[in-house]
Parts: sequence; C-alpha cells; structure tokens
Amino acid sequence: MKPTTIILLLFLVALVVPAFAARPPEPQEPIPFNGLKFKTMFPHKGHERVECITCHHIVDEKETYLKCATEGCHDELMDKGSMSLYSIVHTPEGLMHQTCIECHIKISIEAPDLKRDIVSCNKSKCHGGSRGK
Repeated sequence: MKPTTIILLLFLVALVVPAFAARPPEPQEPIPFNGLKFKTMFPHKGHERVECITCHHIVDEKETYLKCATEGCHDELMDKGSMSLYSIVHTPEGLMHQTCIECHIKISIEAPDLKRDIVSCNKSKCHGGSRGK
C-alpha cells in the first residue's frame, strides 16, 4: 500500500472515530419535557429516522447531546420567546433550527392519517392524551 493511501486512511479514521465516541447511548425510555402545560414525553424510539443533529444541534461549533431544557439552552419553559422550550417545540417555521411541530406538520402532509396524533394539541401522542398512552 502506498504511503499516501495509508496517511489518507489514518486521517479519515481520525475524523470518524471521535464522532462515534462522543455520542452517548440513546435513552430507551421516553424523556419528560418538564415544565410545560401538558404532560409531554419525548420517545427517542419512534424518531429513529430523524438524525440526532436535527434536535441536538451545533452549539459553539460542537455537536451536543444535551436535553433541550438544559440550563443556558432552552431553559425558559413557559415564556414564548424564541429561545424558550415552548417556542422550540411549537413554532411552525422561521427559527434557526427545525422545531418539533415544524417536522410533525411536514409528516402530517405526507401522511394525513397521522395529523391528529402528531399535530393536534388535545389528546395527541405528544401530550399524553388517550391516543398517546
């Protein structure tokens, strides 16, 4: 094998390995969004097709796996300012990162039978209603 090929392979390994090493294990149980008006649970299972970086976005040029409401991030729970937990869940468009409802609206357009389960407030799967238990 040529030395340049070996160097290129070592370089690629050096880039790829840290990305996988930094990723924590995916939670098996749904995670509560505490502080919101309705009981809200986020199941990672069921969101497997969404890349982690969609929600756990880049902060200070690094990918993070912090919870949304981590102190200093989206920790204003009921305030409706653009950085609040409420806002990053419910704003349908126009924020820097894709929001929960923005994605759910797109899915409901493609699969209208899911609309009540993932877009409506009352009794949705998001808010632990009878359809979400």
